[in-house]
Amino acid sequence: MPTISREQMRADIAEATGLDPEQIADDTNLRDAGLDSIRLMTLVEKWRAAGVQGADFVALASSPTLGAWLAEFSVDVAADAQTAR
Repeated sequence: MPTISREQMRADIAEATGLDPEQIADDTNLRDAGLDSIRLMTLVEKWRAAGVQGADFVALASSPTLGAWLAEFSVDVAADAQTAR
C-alpha cells in the first residue's frame, strides 16, 4: 500500500500555498495559510493518483492541519524518523 511521508505532504502543501515547507507546522491552520478548496482538491487528487490511502476531501477540509491529516493517511512516519536521525 503506497504511503506518503510527512515531508512529502509538507512539500506538496507548501507548493499549493506558496509557502516554504518550514513555515508549515503540524498545527498550522492550512485554510488560514491560503489552502482553499480548489487547492485542497488538487492535493487530494494528486495523492489519490499516487495510491495514497485516506485522501478524503471532506475529512481533510474539516480538519485543515498537517497534524490532523497525518492521522488520516497511511503516513510513513517511521521513515521520517529514520531520516531525522
